[in-house]
Amino acid sequence: MMFSINCKPLRSLLAVAVMGFVAPAFAIDLLELPAVQSGVATRTLLLDVTARGDHSLAAAGTYGVIIVSGDDGESWTQASVPASVSLTGIHFPTPEKGWAVGHDGLILHSDDGGQTWQKQLNGHQLNEQIMAVAEHIVEQVRDELEVLQSQEDPDEYELEDAEFMLEEAEFMLEGAVDDTTAGPVRPLLDVWFRNEREGFVTGSYGMLLHTDDGGQNWTLVSDRMDNPEAFHLNQITPAPDGNLYIAGESGFVYRSSDGGESWDSLEPGYEGSFYGIVVVPDGSGDYELLAYGLRGNLFRSTDRGETWEPMDSGTTVTLMSGMLLADGTVLLAGQGGVILSRASGQKSFSQVKNPDRRVISGLVQGGDGNVVLVGMGGIRKADASGSPLASTSAEQ
Repeated sequence: MMFSINCKPLRSLLAVAVMGFVAPAFAIDLLELPAVQSGVATRTLLLDVTARGDHSLAAAGTYGVIIVSGDDGESWTQASVPASVSLTGIHFPTPEKGWAVGHDGLILHSDDGGQTWQKQLNGHQLNEQIMAVAEHIVEQVRDELEVLQSQEDPDEYELEDAEFMLEEAEFMLEGAVDDTTAGPVRPLLDVWFRNEREGFVTGSYGMLLHTDDGGQNWTLVSDRMDNPEAFHLNQITPAPDGNLYIAGESGFVYRSSDGGESWDSLEPGYEGSFYGIVVVPDGSGDYELLAYGLRGNLFRSTDRGETWEPMDSGTTVTLMSGMLLADGTVLLAGQGGVILSRASGQKSFSQVKNPDRRVISGLVQGGDGNVVLVGMGGIRKADASGSPLASTSAEQ
């Protein structure tokens, strides 16, 4: 991987390393402590849920809990997980092969439908990658500075920029050393696989990871996007035309039109965080993008993110999850148990009456047409309009 002075990818990599934080060392390493098997796993805080087949689902959450269902969420079993960190994202590109990500830089893989999981990457290994990148950048910038200094009449501005970049690179290396000393401190936030070989993981502080061998090797590719402030990358989602979109912090959306090799920075015109994007095809090959986030903010684009317009969501609470149902209904949900629904062909959202005010952090539609909601308090179910159903026997 080559870097050059003044290039934006270099600044993005610098930011990824510098924007870490030093956490206190704990006597117990949750990366090494297997998740406890519990009779209340379906009622713990769950942060994401996904389909893994026609009637099969999987959900992940705090304390390393992963639960799987083969009957549209009517009953669940807890998986065997070799770590106890909070798990923030889960995805199955096939019914058998799945990935989950979470705090402390953890990436897990299952090849048996989610029953058992193995570690593919942890925060210690991620720190090693960041350290190697930091050392390489310092060496690269120092070499380029020496070339400039050896010139008879170097350009003053190039020389000043090179000196500044060397200072930044050395500061980055110091930060990487501090983070390595502190341990695994960087949360991963979402995971998406194109197929059982190629996938991406997004994370805090601008982390973007890629694999093309089913996770045997993960590579830090944050330099593929212009993100010098290392804003968090909260969620990644694909579109029908092959484009990829990432919902980010500080009002940024990122788009890749070449399979993730490069990313464009899009600015809908809002300074708060986006937590997700729903892609709504219109049947003609085009599609609508709905980016949702803090304080009920909702933005819409019909030209692949080139331009955006704000929408009135009808709420001021933070929207944390969203999905497109099979019949074209869009559901958005979040804090306070808020559920917003927009039927196919409609332009505005209506709020669904929901007496349960617990946070909803994830949504998925089962093969029976109903919707499984996860969040504070575990598993709940709703019909295709978003209206809550009576409690089911979601016990193990």
